[in-house]
Amino acid sequence: MKFGRKKAQESPADADDVKPKKKFKKKNNNGNGGNKLKKLSSVALSQALVILLAGVAITALLHFVVLTPSATSSFDQARAQQADSAQQSLNRHFSEQQAQVQAIASQPYVIESMRNGADPAALANELEAALPGVSDVFIFPRREIPRTGQNDTLLGFAGLELARRAEQGRSLLPDAFPRNSRWYLQFAAPIQQSEGGAVLGSLLAVYPANQLRPLLTLGHTDMNGRLALVQTISGNAQTVVSAGNGSGTTETRRLINPDWSVAYQPAGSPEPAVSLVMVAAVVAIPIVLAVIVVWVLVGGAQRGLRQDLAGLIQWAHKVFGGEKVKQPDFRWDMVASTGEVFHRLSQVVEKRVAKASEQARPKPAPTKKAQASEEEDPLFQDSDVPDIDMLDGDEDVLGFGSGGSKSSSDPLFDEDIPDVLENALPEVSIAQEMFRAYDIRGIVGENLSAEVVEVIGRAIGSEAGDRGVTALCIGYDGRHSSPELADALARGVMATGCNVIHVGAVPTPVLYFATHHLQTGSGVMVTGSHNPANYNGLKIMLGGETLSGEAIQKLYQRTQNADFNAGQGAQSREDVRRAYLDRIVGDIAVAAPLKVVVDAGNGIAGELAPMLVEELGCEVTPLYCEVDGNFPNHHPDPGQPANLKDLIAKVKETGADIGLAFDGDGDRLGVVTNTGKIIWPDRLLMLLARDVVSRNPGADVLYDVKCSRRLAGVISEAGGRPVMWKTGHSLMKAKMKETGALLAGEMSGHIFFGERWYGFDDALYTAARLLEILGIEDRHSDEIFADFPEDISTPELNVEVTESEKFAIIKRLGEQGDFGDGNISTIDGIRVDYADGWGLCRASNTTPVLVLRFEAETEEALERIKGVFRDQLQKAAPDVVPDF
Repeated sequence: MKFGRKKAQESPADADDVKPKKKFKKKNNNGNGGNKLKKLSSVALSQALVILLAGVAITALLHFVVLTPSATSSFDQARAQQADSAQQSLNRHFSEQQAQVQAIASQPYVIESMRNGADPAALANELEAALPGVSDVFIFPRREIPRTGQNDTLLGFAGLELARRAEQGRSLLPDAFPRNSRWYLQFAAPIQQSEGGAVLGSLLAVYPANQLRPLLTLGHTDMNGRLALVQTISGNAQTVVSAGNGSGTTETRRLINPDWSVAYQPAGSPEPAVSLVMVAAVVAIPIVLAVIVVWVLVGGAQRGLRQDLAGLIQWAHKVFGGEKVKQPDFRWDMVASTGEVFHRLSQVVEKRVAKASEQARPKPAPTKKAQASEEEDPLFQDSDVPDIDMLDGDEDVLGFGSGGSKSSSDPLFDEDIPDVLENALPEVSIAQEMFRAYDIRGIVGENLSAEVVEVIGRAIGSEAGDRGVTALCIGYDGRHSSPELADALARGVMATGCNVIHVGAVPTPVLYFATHHLQTGSGVMVTGSHNPANYNGLKIMLGGETLSGEAIQKLYQRTQNADFNAGQGAQSREDVRRAYLDRIVGDIAVAAPLKVVVDAGNGIAGELAPMLVEELGCEVTPLYCEVDGNFPNHHPDPGQPANLKDLIAKVKETGADIGLAFDGDGDRLGVVTNTGKIIWPDRLLMLLARDVVSRNPGADVLYDVKCSRRLAGVISEAGGRPVMWKTGHSLMKAKMKETGALLAGEMSGHIFFGERWYGFDDALYTAARLLEILGIEDRHSDEIFADFPEDISTPELNVEVTESEKFAIIKRLGEQGDFGDGNISTIDGIRVDYADGWGLCRASNTTPVLVLRFEAETEEALERIKGVFRDQLQKAAPDVVPDF
């Protein structure tokens, strides 16, 4: 130890040999004592802070847990009482005013005047004096209510409709309307000879809305605020008249007219009966006293500790100086323990000093030993510290690659544009069964090949030329056969003199968009849609018309008769994907950043769908978005529940707000809510229809025969006109043009927007419109769709039949079937509506199956309707197995 090394350097007889020891010890004690005092001060400060924080916490608990909830409850009760009082007052006033108008209309003088054919205008002027505060009075003889208010500013469509309701004896509710920045109320009553007698006409009285202001005065004198009469039509709320000012939470009550409500908004927020300052004072006083007491006690402890330490230091000086002094009594245990250690240490030092004095001076072994001990202490050796060298030469430690350049080719155009050669027309057999109701579709390797498509391309190009079309767009989906077929199609089209614009591998709606964006109005999409990987086909648009029916059959006749034009068309390519995304993002704004799972089923929508959702400001979780024409994960058909299992699981796993599923070519949409509930397209159409019709009252909304019977009621209730039509994207688009409908949809998932879009079926745009609606709601998607009625239903059910027999079976079913008391519709197949449900059986236009769907109010009714269809189908086609 240091003390021993100091002794070895001096003479053993030196009388001052303990002074360095004494000085060193003093310094060491001072340092330790300082640390002890510092820790004790920290403890005292910490205790004081804990008490203060406890006081703050108690104050906050009293204020926010006890006083504030109590004040809020009282405030809410008073607010509700004020709203109830205003509701009663206004309802009573409206009832009295309606009774007053009815009393005037029932006066014998009025009845006699109407019976005698008196001038309605003159009679109305006379009656104005009998109705205090009235702005205008109108008298209409029976069946002489005009269609418009003509030049009278206070007579509009709503007032005329109210007068008609009075004349027809229907229920009468007051109405409100604005004119020249002022609001008016109008009441109507029938003029009839006696109660239940003949109606002679109707009376309409118009009052200024500001006459209600006295009724909007506050009955609760302790609460100021604002009372307002609000009229809500189609979700649009407008204030008719109000009084006062308010900024608090609004309390609303419905009035006699279900479109009217009274809204009360307090002037401020609830305040506790006891102020926060008073609570803090009550709590702070004892806390401050407690802090003072703790500080005094800790201060006394510090003084006692200092005294003990001072005594310990004085005693240690004497002991290490060679004096024989008794250890003093200490009050603190830790000081007494330290004194005991010093006492034992002084005895050891005394023995070592005595022994050193006896040894010869030239033998400072302890010093060398001590020095060697210190110098050889492995604690101070660095021999074991390893050398660490950085390794050079590895330029890709993190595995990001060597940074070498990659091919910059765009996968959109993986295939070279086909050369146009003067080839002879291939001799191939073309099956008529591929030419279906609204597209051309076949099985690759069986009835569909590049040679077949080239001939069909000549037919399409010739038909385009005859229609005055000079150029058309060609796109294709992600199937392995699609690029080759698209090349063959282009060769055939160009051989007729029609130009071709290649838009590459894109979803079908992007091809449709290209026909608008590039102003060709014409295009052909090579796609198998939602069918298996070995299927493929053509969707054709010429001059803005998507071909169907006879136009498709005309193409077949051209192939059989070699009715082709001859020429040499040119070709080019255009990438419209960016323009497509920009057009949608420029049209749609999603107010809230939703979490969305996108399942493209390895179809061609896998590239653009996640990109679109992300650019709309949402968080995207992609699922099966790698384009793979084998569809390795599940069939690309969102109309089948089995294909949505993985999407449902991923939505639940990630806590997403919504799940979106796309078919193989991106024109059909499937939807899953945040709880994993499948929303079938007819229920999705309910939400979309309500949104579109809210801005376009009276608009037509089309839906196909497979949709729910509840859909028509939702559309009508929203103010639209429901129109049922045939299934098929071509047929639906043609019907939209015919009717001017702004929205259409099919149970298969094809949704067509005429509002703000081009009228073609587009699952990506539909998904964006859905996100736009969900983004402005403060509810989960599950709760939003719960607003709409829902019966027990099946998805689309398929019964396999032969291609040649499917339409014949439907014909026999319609001629021979006995469906009881149901209402039969033959728009497309056989749809039978019963009082408690409906059933449908139709021939698919794309695959050799019969498509069935059932819906009913109860499981029993559903099974009954299914049983009827099973029995009739077996009668019409005994060989068919109806396994539904």
